Amino acid sequence: SIFSATHFFKSIFSATLAISITFFPFLIVIPGMIHDFLLSFPWSITLILGISLLVAMLLVPFMQFWFIRKPIPSHKKGFSFMEFLQTYYNKLLDKCFAHPYVTLLGGISSVLVGIFLMGKLPQKLMPVADRNQFAVEIYLLTGSAVEKTAWAADTMEHVFRKDSRVTSVTSFIGCSSPRFHTAYAPQLGGTNYAQLIVNTKGNKETVELLDEYAPRYTDAFPDVRVRFKQISFSQAVYPIELRLSGENLNSLKTVAGKYLSMLRQMPEIRLAQTNFSEPQTSAKVMLKEDEASRLGIQNVQLESTLAMRYGDGIKVASVWEGDYDIPVTLKSERADCAGFSDLENELIPVLGGTQVPLRQVAEVVPSVKDGQLVRRNGIYTITVMADVRRDVNVTALTSVIKEKVATIPLPDKVTLAYGGDDEQDNENLPPIMAALAIAAFIIFFILLAHFKRISIALLIFASMTLCVFGTAVGVLIQGVDFGMTCTLGIISLMGIIVRNGIIMIDYAEELRATEKLCVRDAIYHSARRRMRPIFLTSAAASMGVIPMILGKSGLWMPMGTVICYGTLITMLFLLTVLPVAYLVIFRGSSQRRAQLEALEKA
Repeated sequence: SIFSATHFFKSIFSATLAISITFFPFLIVIPGMIHDFLLSFPWSITLILGISLLVAMLLVPFMQFWFIRKPIPSHKKGFSFMEFLQTYYNKLLDKCFAHPYVTLLGGISSVLVGIFLMGKLPQKLMPVADRNQFAVEIYLLTGSAVEKTAWAADTMEHVFRKDSRVTSVTSFIGCSSPRFHTAYAPQLGGTNYAQLIVNTKGNKETVELLDEYAPRYTDAFPDVRVRFKQISFSQAVYPIELRLSGENLNSLKTVAGKYLSMLRQMPEIRLAQTNFSEPQTSAKVMLKEDEASRLGIQNVQLESTLAMRYGDGIKVASVWEGDYDIPVTLKSERADCAGFSDLENELIPVLGGTQVPLRQVAEVVPSVKDGQLVRRNGIYTITVMADVRRDVNVTALTSVIKEKVATIPLPDKVTLAYGGDDEQDNENLPPIMAALAIAAFIIFFILLAHFKRISIALLIFASMTLCVFGTAVGVLIQGVDFGMTCTLGIISLMGIIVRNGIIMIDYAEELRATEKLCVRDAIYHSARRRMRPIFLTSAAASMGVIPMILGKSGLWMPMGTVICYGTLITMLFLLTVLPVAYLVIFRGSSQRRAQLEALEKA
């Protein structure tokens, strides 16, 4: 018992270190919300694996000594699954050694096929949140009265309260809710905005309500836009955003109109719109130069008078209600509900202390203006934005939209940029890939420190690519999206592969050093002898994540899928391709090692 613990300590420690330490680059490289999401993950893995290492090295050997006093019989009557598995593995290993280059070609082909399949996987960096609630955002025309907004919100609230799957509804009229989820930022309020937070009995009911009510009530009210928002870990306000920037507003509006028409024809798109809001009815006051000059009225005077009466007014006092300062302003009594006739009859002061109606000195012309003008970095920018159906993959749909957008020519000095989920992915993917590369290099140096031979370290390091095929197949079978937690699963899978590689190669090196076996015999006996621990540990790891798969969590199911399928499929390649690769690469190295040892002794 003591010998088994001390003999395997170095291998188990290196494998444990390879699994645990490789998660820490994510904390160094990745910023923002994903950093906060992963903050406790590496520490938890390290703590759990550290305790597991102590149990394996201290408690398990003692339990082995205490409970197994007699040798376990090597031959038992009846069926033994491990004996059955060992028998067929020995036959498979013999065929692999008989055709080494065919075996290596099969391993390389699996990597290439896996890379091809990875490119076809549905991508979604951050999934939706499994919550028993969702949000409903209600938008009316800019400038709508808050009473009309309250009517629309109350109507939707009554609809939800009649459904037995809804437990409670919270309304926010004219404002947004406080931040209750990391990635769901509160929106700017206004008289034309309302928000409902709907709590349900569970995540299943949330999905059912969204699928049932979103198509029915999105466009159910005139002049009201109802947006059903499933809580997600993506920080993008809208999943699809096309930003047009330039100095010529007419050119921007023309192209934005073409993009809107294109998006609204796509069945996957919901609520396509621009951030310039709806056109607003306005009044253009054109001064009559002759009449105004005779009465001494100038543009500046007229602008200040109308701004005072129909704008925010002039602050004349303050009233304190607790800690809140409420301004008292002076403005026209018709400032909030004036028509064109009221504006034409507005009295304007002139020289001599008299007043004349506005129509006498100016002409009031009805006109239409943009609801708002938006600039990014000081440049006019129209953002065409849209929601998508809940069951549509945004990344795949964005690729289709890019192909269609490429057929619409852009005017001179107009630039196009993509926002939404596409922008978030492009910002987050490079640091994630950098963290993955750093983790791989850390594993390489751990292997180098363990074997002290760069050739063996490179061999096991290269064998990590065998996980690509199993990862892609697992994701395709389960039908999940490849996202952030899949990357964490790949890191775990890399650690498992390194552990299995160390278990096999370490014993082969021991046989070569102590028993003086040739390369072929050493790796052959090592593969047969170490098949059982590799199979048992891999099977335990894959079975341990089955609850994650059965839970169908959008966040953790992809990670469980990668570990489960990747471990089992990669184990098969590792038990066949790795021994053959060791044989082909190190064939004839025993004589060179013997010569080097002789020189060192001399």
